[in-house]
Amino acid sequence: MTGRARAATTILATIGALAGAGGAAAAAGGCHLASGAFTAVASATCPSPVGICAHGTLTGGFPATEDLVGDTLTPQPDGTQVLVGHSTITTLQGALLFDSVRSVLRFLSPTTAQFATVERIVGGTRQYAHATGGFLATATLDFTTGQTSGTYASAICLGNGSR
Repeated sequence: MTGRARAATTILATIGALAGAGGAAAAAGGCHLASGAFTAVASATCPSPVGICAHGTLTGGFPATEDLVGDTLTPQPDGTQVLVGHSTITTLQGALLFDSVRSVLRFLSPTTAQFATVERIVGGTRQYAHATGGFLATATLDFTTGQTSGTYASAICLGNGSR
């Protein structure tokens, strides 16, 4: 399977998993779908071992900020690169979502890349303490300006004790 086919399969499988995440474990708080746009810039400080950190702003159905740290960056035979990392999303009300992150980057030129990202919720605070689901995002990164812009879709199912 090519890297592109593998990435597409991963994204489709994740969409299916997120859509199915509203089972018995998350039924207490219900599931919520959202989508919108986001922008990001390189973070001022970066604890990443691969030098990739970003601070982003989500608008639309789930307004929030996000701080992402890349943990590994692995070149693939097809020329893409896979970034694995973690992020913290902060809602406007101050609740936190902790996500594991996996992105596939495809370079369009030496200074521009497109990427697709899957973020899976692994923890949170307040109403997100027992949440499941995640985010899917696609974007373009301009290495000369450090600017990223794209769109996201999310499926978040709140667990027991949530409203």
